[in-house]
Amino acid sequence: MKAPFRRKGRWYVFILLITISTPVNADEQAENTPLPAADDAWLDVWHSKFSNSMDYTAQQLDEFFALEGSDNHKDAQAEGRVRFGLEPRTRDLMATDFRFRIRVKLPALKNRVELLLSDDDDYTRRDNIRAARDSVDHLQDSASLALRYQKNDNSKLSHRIGAGRGDQLFARSRYEDDIWFAEDFKLDYDGEIYYYTRDQFGAELGLNFTQMLEDDQFVRLQNRYYYRDRSTDWLWRHELQYLRPLTDQSALLYTFFVKGLTKPNHHVTEVYTSVRWRTNYRRSWLFFELEPFVIWLKQEHFSPSYGLAVRFEFYYGSN
Repeated sequence: MKAPFRRKGRWYVFILLITISTPVNADEQAENTPLPAADDAWLDVWHSKFSNSMDYTAQQLDEFFALEGSDNHKDAQAEGRVRFGLEPRTRDLMATDFRFRIRVKLPALKNRVELLLSDDDDYTRRDNIRAARDSVDHLQDSASLALRYQKNDNSKLSHRIGAGRGDQLFARSRYEDDIWFAEDFKLDYDGEIYYYTRDQFGAELGLNFTQMLEDDQFVRLQNRYYYRDRSTDWLWRHELQYLRPLTDQSALLYTFFVKGLTKPNHHVTEVYTSVRWRTNYRRSWLFFELEPFVIWLKQEHFSPSYGLAVRFEFYYGSN
């Protein structure tokens, strides 16, 4: 019964966001930010109004930190994405997914601090189906609110404090960088440590190798390791991806990964493979995806489960 409750909670968070981000003085906001021309599609008008509404909320938040007499907060903007998905598969025909991420830079704090609100507390942008998503804790896939400090946009070190994983307070520090071994081959690596009030200490390490090919194709090998202090074990994941562009607006992404745990011994908990077709759906900010997949889960005795994910995703702000 816990999972459906969390899913409903995520929808309540989104409804609340829409409610609080509707400006009280919407007419004044509309005067300051031009909307698309009258002959533009209703979709563009809706997207512009949504972006304006989120920017207005960002300005109200930034005004809280602004010095008296300063107008810097008027430059505050929000950016992010919202993602809806249906992920039916054998043994779970009603599977759905809803994801959101909101980032607000705070000019009043010299843009060194950002407000982050998302559906989970993971730095990495995992777009796999919900059943295949990494989770070091059963409460990780819940709303997270945090402030992130970064000295500047090029800084490799960042820090976060906030609340997540079932109303736990946390502090996280992350370092990330890349190394180019040749013009078409590089290593991206990152490491982070964090502490949650109930889950205690944890750490992550990521090592991703990318080989660029002709015509914007690439092959990527991703490796990620999670340490959990509460259970004193490691969660590991190895993933192979191949991206093949089809047109300027669409591409195919082939994925295969395996993940598991180190206790009570080193064992596999999941195997997953899919082919994802992603395209710009008529607008640069709107995407559509189809992803047939097969997943083998330990709790389902590794019997293959076949499914098809259908997703819509839109971006707003400077994304």
